[in-house]
Amino acid sequence: MRPSSVEASWSPEHISTVWFDSHFNHAANRVAHWMGAEMDLEAAASVLDFGCGGGITTLGMALRYPSVEVHGVDVGDKFLQLPDLAKAQLHLQELPENLHLRRIRPLQPLAKDYAVDAVYSWSVFEHVAQLHIPPIFADLYSAIKEGGLFFLQIEPLYYSPWGSHLRRFVDTPWAHLLWSSERLQDAVMDYDGEIPPQHQGHQYHALGMEDFKGFHLEEFNSLNGITADQITAHVRDAGFEILREQRLTMDIPVPDVLLEQYRKEDLLTNGILLLARKQT
Repeated sequence: MRPSSVEASWSPEHISTVWFDSHFNHAANRVAHWMGAEMDLEAAASVLDFGCGGGITTLGMALRYPSVEVHGVDVGDKFLQLPDLAKAQLHLQELPENLHLRRIRPLQPLAKDYAVDAVYSWSVFEHVAQLHIPPIFADLYSAIKEGGLFFLQIEPLYYSPWGSHLRRFVDTPWAHLLWSSERLQDAVMDYDGEIPPQHQGHQYHALGMEDFKGFHLEEFNSLNGITADQITAHVRDAGFEILREQRLTMDIPVPDVLLEQYRKEDLLTNGILLLARKQT
């Protein structure tokens, strides 16, 4: 439980960036809404944010549920900037005692260290090599208590119009599927416009513009191309029962050349939200 003095020392009214708001409010509220429909989050002992990144959503959950131990794990260490970010955006002088952030190795087993009531991930598994997803899901299944929940969100999916994650630089739908890699890279590196506020994350402020572009090209090259159908299949194969699923679809004309190569459903499915339960 965090001290009452910390509880009274923050306010979302101070949030000044779209990036922080989208993670602290939108993502955390969506996670809480989906999981809260199937379990009493106030009564949970612990939850795990898998792939917590900068820890903003993890912090959002910890502040919303001060009696719950909220763990965040990630292969990176961007969450080291969270104390300063929380001071700037929430006037929070110290992180809550129920928040626990940890850096892990890729494929590091978690079940031996955690037994949680729920696991959630927000825009994570499009960045994980597909052959790693089954063992990760199996490990997360083992880390969840019987009857516990697994919530997953991915948006955008790779084959969707802006599934490259490069829309901040290239606004052409399916450019990553229609253009050569050289043309796409040149378009990103030649971009000289403004970066939309919703895309001004930690890297935007920490890197110069050229390095910022290079970072996102590397991110694009690491995307795994997983589809919504493949995600649901992996979740079921791990032993989970899917309770609810929402696919976020788009309605825009698809170039004929793409329809000859890919399924229309995959091209127009922008994202997926999924809630599953560990069967007892």
